[in-house]
Amino acid sequence: MAGGAKEKELIKLKAITKIHHSIGSSLELEEIAHVLVRELIDIMNCDACALLLIDGDKVKILAERGFSETFGEIGFSADMPAVKYIVDTKQAIFTGDVVNSPAAGCVPHGCAMSSLICVPVVVSGEVRGIIHLDSSGRNAFDKGDLEFTEFLAQEISIPIEGSFLYAQVRDISVKDGLTGCFNRRKFDVDIVAEIAHAVCSSEPLSFLMLDIDWFKKYNDFHGHQKGDVLLKEMVNILTSNLRPFDKTYRYGGEEFVVLLPNANKETAFLTARRLCKIIEQEQFTGEKESQPDGKVTVSIGVASFPVDANNKDSLIEAADSALYKAKKSGRNQVCVF
Repeated sequence: MAGGAKEKELIKLKAITKIHHSIGSSLELEEIAHVLVRELIDIMNCDACALLLIDGDKVKILAERGFSETFGEIGFSADMPAVKYIVDTKQAIFTGDVVNSPAAGCVPHGCAMSSLICVPVVVSGEVRGIIHLDSSGRNAFDKGDLEFTEFLAQEISIPIEGSFLYAQVRDISVKDGLTGCFNRRKFDVDIVAEIAHAVCSSEPLSFLMLDIDWFKKYNDFHGHQKGDVLLKEMVNILTSNLRPFDKTYRYGGEEFVVLLPNANKETAFLTARRLCKIIEQEQFTGEKESQPDGKVTVSIGVASFPVDANNKDSLIEAADSALYKAKKSGRNQVCVF
């Protein structure tokens, strides 16, 4: 028995060394998460393993093995009983009988899970992550497994904190400080990458250039603070009505651009027209007093690669030309190149 325990401890020590070596100086959170989960699933007697990230009231699965098979499409939030317990107490959940534990309310109906370890990852005094291990076997984990997982949680809190700081610096460099969408610098990099991908994959790439109609009138009438609010609202509308992999950028002033990967000109036109209509129907504070038609509207120019252009500059010029036509034709409309 003693020999078996020593062998288990040796395996865990080797795993710790391997995790440190694998993570190295990585500042990418997803990479750190995948390394941790991969090593844990190899050495622990578990059916599933995951590293969850807690960001305010949201919970994101950074990496997992078997976890999605257990929980399916369940949406996780900080209000779930197990998550709330861990965040509030900064204590782990360790049980061989899940039904009678704080995690009972999170387990899907019919789930065979019996044993569970959920350990908080504390960064700067806050619970920012959870290491999750589960098994269908009763009492599958012992105190040594809990202590090992808690030790790992402490160890990875340092690189995770570094990755948070890195992400903040990265966001400052690629995101618009006012609206939170990507900035012109990020666009200049992404459009080159997207065109290269479109060439390699033989997939279309479309590009929207959007301008808020009569924005100066709104700004002059209501003041810059209200104008800033309008810009933020515009970004929220755009991002919430586009596909998850479409990207929105503040191009300058009241002008925005959107990259639509794997979208031909017809798809892009329908997308632009839908956005135009949604914005026209939206109710914005003060629009009746300041806007010529009593409504905040947008004009959009559409261009596609490779049918309209064969490089970055000509694609931007094509979309800009289409936008100019939309504005000259009366605004609140979509024009294609």
